[in-house]
Amino acid sequence: MTVNKTKILIIDDEEDLCLLFKNILKPEGYTVFTAQNGYDGIKINQKRDPDIILLDLKMPGINGIETLRRIRKKDPGVIVIIITGYGDAATIRDAADLNVYEYMAKPFNNETVMMTIKDAAASKGKDE
Repeated sequence: MTVNKTKILIIDDEEDLCLLFKNILKPEGYTVFTAQNGYDGIKINQKRDPDIILLDLKMPGINGIETLRRIRKKDPGVIVIIITGYGDAATIRDAADLNVYEYMAKPFNNETVMMTIKDAAASKGKDE
C-alpha cells in the first residue's frame, strides 16, 4: 500500500458508486470522504479541505455545476474531476470555465480513474 497525504472527496448521489470509489482508493492510501448531494459536498469540502474532488453532474437538489461554482468561491485551487453519464457540449463548456482537471464519462474504467487521480495528485505535489 502506498501511503500519501492526498484527501479525496467524492460527491455523487449514487451510494454504490461512492462505495466503489472508497473501496478502490483507500487501499492505495488515499483518505476518502463521500457526499450524496451537492449541499453536503460543499460542507465537507469546507470542513475537510480535500486535494481532489470527484464530482457527478446530475444530482438532486443542486447539480454538479452549481456545486462546483459554490466550491470554487471558497476553494479555487482544489482539483476537480467530473464523472458523469450526462455530458453535453454546454455542460462541458461550463465545467471547463470552472477549471476542471478532467472530464470522464460513465461508465468508466477503474484503472483509468486511478491513473487520472494519481496524475492529479502528482500535479498537486501530494503523491509519492
